[in-house]
Amino acid sequence: MSRRSFRPVLWVGSVAILVGVGWGTRQFLFDERTDVPASGSATALPIMSELLDEAERAYLWEVEHHGQLLSQRGFPHFTEALRRADADALLRLLATDFRGGFPRQPAVVETQGDVTGRRIEDAGHPPEELTAEAFVARLLEYRRAFTDEPRVQLSLVRLTPLSRQAFDGEWRCSVVLRFWGTWGTDAPAETTVWMELSHPRPDNITFARPGWIRSAKITQVLETSAPRWLLREVATERGIQVSRLHDNWSNKGKQPSTGGAYLTDYDRDGYVDLLITDLNGTQLYSGQPEGRFAPIVSPVNDVLITRDYPVAAFVDLDGDGWDDLILARRVFHNQPAPGGGRRFVNVTYRSNLNIPPKASQAVVVDYDRDGRLDLYITFPGTPKVGSWVTGKSGDDRGNILLRNRGDWQFEDVTEASGVRGGNRSCFTAVWFDANDDGWPDVHVINEFGNGVLLVNQGNGTFREHHLSTEPMDFGSMGATCGDIDNDGHLDLYIANMYSKAGTRVLGNLRPDAYPPEVMAKMRRFVTGSQLWRNRGGLQFEPKGEAWRVHAVGWAYGPAMVDLDNDGYLDIYATAGFISQDRSEPDG
Repeated sequence: MSRRSFRPVLWVGSVAILVGVGWGTRQFLFDERTDVPASGSATALPIMSELLDEAERAYLWEVEHHGQLLSQRGFPHFTEALRRADADALLRLLATDFRGGFPRQPAVVETQGDVTGRRIEDAGHPPEELTAEAFVARLLEYRRAFTDEPRVQLSLVRLTPLSRQAFDGEWRCSVVLRFWGTWGTDAPAETTVWMELSHPRPDNITFARPGWIRSAKITQVLETSAPRWLLREVATERGIQVSRLHDNWSNKGKQPSTGGAYLTDYDRDGYVDLLITDLNGTQLYSGQPEGRFAPIVSPVNDVLITRDYPVAAFVDLDGDGWDDLILARRVFHNQPAPGGGRRFVNVTYRSNLNIPPKASQAVVVDYDRDGRLDLYITFPGTPKVGSWVTGKSGDDRGNILLRNRGDWQFEDVTEASGVRGGNRSCFTAVWFDANDDGWPDVHVINEFGNGVLLVNQGNGTFREHHLSTEPMDFGSMGATCGDIDNDGHLDLYIANMYSKAGTRVLGNLRPDAYPPEVMAKMRRFVTGSQLWRNRGGLQFEPKGEAWRVHAVGWAYGPAMVDLDNDGYLDIYATAGFISQDRSEPDG
């Protein structure tokens, strides 16, 4: 098949850049990703079309093509030599006039505790020069930190020829080298090395010759280890029926979001209970001693296994001190069960609660501090409608706020309160006291651009406050909050889309290819999750990249939790969209 006979597509995270339907076309399309296309095809509905000259399209495609060659033909020799700790094989990859570099007088950050970490990074001084032998010795030093043979991965982040007009000249790339395995007796360890390389044009001729790496400068190193595994997958052994859940790897119907997990001690026996919603059904589990769970099948509960995927929430709706349950449009009252214990009884007929079927989340809050828990219902955008350029979903419905009036009755106060959040595509929202005035505020995330903080005025209304005047988020699917630095202010972590391939493509796009405001938004598409540090007074400082918590894939459900009990919140950052192949998971 000739290169002119197929449609070259470059994925920039969730955005596909269709760089030509054959090389003869003049259009340049940005398509919302709904699924990974079949090889050589693009089927998503175009959202925006702008003229991009053929030379620019060809340039982008050629650079990405060379990046594939580098990753598939060049890097394996490097990682295999490192895995085997073969110094001679590594030296053969380095040019006779090789130039190595390492940060001189670097900035060093160290942490102690259950997880020991050490980060070394460039502090702006001229680098320490390394010979080929010294550079290889440095890499093998990282390799020898592992007791058993570690896994080694080299990932391409950026790639560009030094001159756009000279593909046969020097090329430069940014890479991330990762070792992971064990040290001591089955104790986990990981080392990540960020490097800048220079080399000839990456092609089969280059990789067939020795000495193709001309220079390599290490810019940052992160070494982490722990005396034991902090987290271990134990769902099945603890009683959760994992085999009944929808699995995108074994089902033809791929779904980006298959359900959720909800926790509470609904019967107050001291053990946390679990509700799992899934495409294959909803199941309630009773918490048991030693962290085990037992599926509840007793007929005293009206909550049975149902084959649907509802919005769910545990919330004390009637103020009796016991958590009730919402499943989509159904309401279940937590009542004493005959013979002792508690049960959920369907009281939907007594309530006017009507959650629309396309809702994504029901977020619980007492926004007016009247002692009754209210519900904030969020909605994703309508697929294939609207534009990522405007940051709008094409659906002007927005979110809704339902005020709890008592006696299972709710009042829609969305318009009066001003919390609709515009027509953002909103998978969830975070309620927290952003300005320390004692009133809960809400941050509304946005799949297609900037979210917005809605500040509670204490009188039933909210006003908009933007965390930044610049493009700040994209592909936002999840969010969480907590005081990450223990300064007394609640911080935000927004789970956004990150893409190494997108970083390469946008990095090689001509700076004036689109208007400056569009280019600024496009650059934000691929830079990843954001940690917003609350400095007080509604001032938020972006720390995602600086604190290295941004590059984690495309995330849905992050969490802040103190995993090692050291008094500081950690971030559990999920990753991945739809994995098409178990051996090559997304994210």
